[in-house]
Amino acid sequence: MADNYIERQYEQYEARKAAWEKKRKQGKKKTISVKLQPKDLTDNTIKLPRKAFITGGADGIGKNIVKAFCNSQYQVAFCDKNKDLGIQTAKETGAIFYHTDVRDKESLENCMHELFKKWGDMDIIINNAGISEFSPITETSVEDFDKILSINLRPVFITSRTLALHRKSQAENHPYGRIINICSTRYLMSEPGSESYAASKGGIYSLTHALALSLADFHITVNCISPGWIQTNDYERLRPEDHAQHPSRRVGKPEDIARMCLFLCQEENDFINGQNIIIDGGMTKKMIYLE
Repeated sequence: MADNYIERQYEQYEARKAAWEKKRKQGKKKTISVKLQPKDLTDNTIKLPRKAFITGGADGIGKNIVKAFCNSQYQVAFCDKNKDLGIQTAKETGAIFYHTDVRDKESLENCMHELFKKWGDMDIIINNAGISEFSPITETSVEDFDKILSINLRPVFITSRTLALHRKSQAENHPYGRIINICSTRYLMSEPGSESYAASKGGIYSLTHALALSLADFHITVNCISPGWIQTNDYERLRPEDHAQHPSRRVGKPEDIARMCLFLCQEENDFINGQNIIIDGGMTKKMIYLE
């Protein structure tokens, strides 16, 4: 009797699998393609490049993410409040730049709506914009606390909600989507005076898995990356002991984060969903006591 039960369960599984595969193939048929006539291609059909939007892309980790996606032939747009650095990064990479302060809800939403008009849709959002300001709790005002959350956490919800509303309004169901939120190892470890920053990153961590479930019907996976020590400039000035304390024997670079963003955006990696990926050279696994 047990054998019959297993056989029935397997038959049901095969039926569900066949139905899912049929639905998946139907979805793929809706992918837009263009015809090319290059001499060096045997297949003259090519998919249009994915479209990626990055917040805080003018400098640091964000700039390296912009570069990585441009170099990988994505269509890329980014926003930043620093106009001069934004223009410079746009010239260097060929990406579209929007001078936008992510604290301004209307400005951020308008930026995305302009891209919807230009692109038709948006495949990828990387919520990278953020600041870190530490101060003793007795010297941190409620307004200071609100400021950090308004820059680090609130825009993650705004961009995700805006994309969801756009997808909901479309006649056809887009079969692909990615949201990647830049978190921090400080979502689970802290030092004195980091209340605002830690709260914002803890919020991103929790918001990520909530969004993964809410956006599942739109075929959008949502993950976050928690960097450890990532040196965005003057890498050569780091001391030997700075590198040596890491199990990986080096301090992190912005490229380490950019590569993971590209990996998560690969179409076949849609089974990674609602996760937090720590990139810190092993530091959060290191037990440290004072001697």
